[in-house]
Amino acid sequence: MTLIYRAKWVIVMLFMITFAASFAVLFAGGAADVNRWLLAANLLLIIVQSANVVYAFRNGHKDGGIALLVCLLIGIGLMWSIYIWSWNYAVKALTIGFE
Repeated sequence: MTLIYRAKWVIVMLFMITFAASFAVLFAGGAADVNRWLLAANLLLIIVQSANVVYAFRNGHKDGGIALLVCLLIGIGLMWSIYIWSWNYAVKALTIGFE
C-alpha cells in the first residue's frame, strides 16, 4: 500500500490522461471495445485513488489526504458528467460503438 501511496500524484495524472482519452473516444466516435477498456481503466484508477485517500488519512497525512480527496471528488464528478448525464449516448458507445 505504501508503494501505491508514493505514486499518488502519478495516479492522479494517469486518471486525467485516461479521462481525456475516454472523453475524446466516447464523443468522437470510437469503437465499443476501446470505450469499455477506458471506462475500466478510469474505474480502476478511481478505486486506487480512493485507497490512497484512506491511506493518507489513516497515516496522518492530512494535507495530502485533503488534496487527494479533492482530486478524487473532481474525478468522480467528471465521470458522473460524461457517463450518467449522457446515459443514452454512453450506453450506445459502450455497447455497439460508432463504427
